[in-house]
Amino acid sequence: MSRAMSIQQAVRIVIEENPLYVTLLSSGLVNMSALARSIKPLVDSIVEKDTKVFTIVKALERLSLNYKLINEYPDIMRGLSNAEIITYSGMGEIEIALTDENLESLKKLRDMVTAKNTHFIILSDGSRLRIIAPLMYIANVMPNANVPEYGMVRIIFANKAPVGIVTFLVQVMKANQITAQHVLRYDNDVYIIVEREKTAPLLNILEKLRRMPLITQQSR
Repeated sequence: MSRAMSIQQAVRIVIEENPLYVTLLSSGLVNMSALARSIKPLVDSIVEKDTKVFTIVKALERLSLNYKLINEYPDIMRGLSNAEIITYSGMGEIEIALTDENLESLKKLRDMVTAKNTHFIILSDGSRLRIIAPLMYIANVMPNANVPEYGMVRIIFANKAPVGIVTFLVQVMKANQITAQHVLRYDNDVYIIVEREKTAPLLNILEKLRRMPLITQQSR
């Protein structure tokens, strides 16, 4: 009969099968509890029993001591290190039907935002529009709208945005308990819209990524 696999062994297998997890764990760019909850279903499947998040966290902490700094995404890190990052506070998002009346309001909003040289985003599914713009301008054209406040982070890459940047950023945020409302790529720019209180933690993570050395070797 084969020997049952330990939780520590299972955690190692899960982590080492995902280059992103290895990079984050080795560099300290991860919330251990968030990562433990994320990989728990896989760990449970391997050990064939229900494991505790606390136990997985301890396994992750022990595993992290075995790594030197590992960077499996040098192109992305290089792109981020050379990028310009701009933050917009007081952003709101509304959803409206695609009607003539709403299009007229949208035109007013666009003219106001354009006049102030401020960014706004419009997403459409053919029947409805999602508009992300400064709250003060949304209130001017739609005074009765109940709009939550968001922060928007714009990453302007010096050259073409790295391949896989959106997926990478989504996973990094998830590993740090940050859920983005939107992560959008347009030309060489990436826009991230998050809850207002998550803006500062997101900027902190991005700054750490920008300073991360381009090292790919590892020691286990």
